[in-house]
Amino acid sequence: MNSRSHALRTGIFIAVFTAAILAATLWISGAHQRRLPYVVVTRGNVFGLRAESTVFYRGIEAGIVKHIAVDAHDPREILISIAVDRSIPITRGTYAQLKLQGVTGMSALELNTTADMRPLMTSAAHPAHIPMRPSFLTRLTRAGTRVARQLTALSTDLGKTLNATNRHHLAAILAHAAQASRQWTALSVRLNHAAARLPAMEAAADTALARMAGVENQVRALGRHLQNLSETAQGAGDMLLIRTLPKVDRALDRLTSAAADVERLSRSLRHHPRELLLGARPLAPGPGEKGYKEAP
Repeated sequence: MNSRSHALRTGIFIAVFTAAILAATLWISGAHQRRLPYVVVTRGNVFGLRAESTVFYRGIEAGIVKHIAVDAHDPREILISIAVDRSIPITRGTYAQLKLQGVTGMSALELNTTADMRPLMTSAAHPAHIPMRPSFLTRLTRAGTRVARQLTALSTDLGKTLNATNRHHLAAILAHAAQASRQWTALSVRLNHAAARLPAMEAAADTALARMAGVENQVRALGRHLQNLSETAQGAGDMLLIRTLPKVDRALDRLTSAAADVERLSRSLRHHPRELLLGARPLAPGPGEKGYKEAP
């Protein structure tokens, strides 16, 4: 009888202790809280994420990952079932990102939201979908992949460009560039010497300009003298035209008349030479004069 009562007491103690452990476990794990179901949809990789991983909302522990599976209708998509505390404001602007947890290699889900604050309705029968955006590490990895591809293409193009022939041409170009650099250095030295002579050349130019100014003044004076001489010559010409030329014209008229008289005298002497001794014969009387006789 005593052994049976002892066994009964032992069984009751074990049952109560087990129930207490289960209740404590459920309390610690948060099962006492009512959580709402959601599904995070992604086409990216979910390395380090597993069931029972923690879900955070902007750094606050908000729930757990319940299940991870590939979408049966679209194998490109991965469906992550999560349970989030009812107190967390899940909206239509909420999105998820992977978050690394230290150096363990494990990942968690980080929920964030945009300006769209309209509530996102969900239920156990039809859990709402939350999109996943690439994390900073994913974007960095993609950028690194693009950079690596570009570097590979650049290296290939560079290898094609720097073949034996092009390397020879490049060496010739560098040699010409070195020669041009030396010539430029020599030209720079000459320019410096020329610049040092510029003050003396400037002084000589000033002297030449001063002399040219004196010559210009002399030319102007000579021009004035020539103008005065021209005016004097013009006055003398006017005087010649006014005083001398009329006298010359009269003398020429007289000389012409005398030449005509000499010519008449010469003709008369050729026809009547005796006139030189006896004188000119008297002219026959004209009409109306004494002794005029009409012709029969």
